[in-house]
Amino acid sequence: MPAKKSAPSFESALDRIEQIATLMENGELPLEELIVIYEEGLGLFRFCSERLEAAEKRLQTITRDSAGRPQGLEPVRNPGEIPPSTPPETSGTEGDSTGAGAPGARLF
Repeated sequence: MPAKKSAPSFESALDRIEQIATLMENGELPLEELIVIYEEGLGLFRFCSERLEAAEKRLQTITRDSAGRPQGLEPVRNPGEIPPSTPPETSGTEGDSTGAGAPGARLF
């Protein structure tokens, strides 16, 4: 029984797409080989697109209302714009020098 071929990693698929682009750009391959590697590249492109879409769906942030209660899920459009989470309720430890209650100390 032949071994089951595992899916490539995103990075290895991207590397192979770059190799295919280089091969196609140098113009030295016969048409039939160009078609074969084009089809391979197209499949890898689809694989990478699906992986990126799945990763984007996983990157979600919890939005909170003015009282700090979770309000729902909102997809992250730009990870650099993720707002800091609401700081935990303080229980008389404002003088704590650890900084654990500092606003924006945690991200979800």
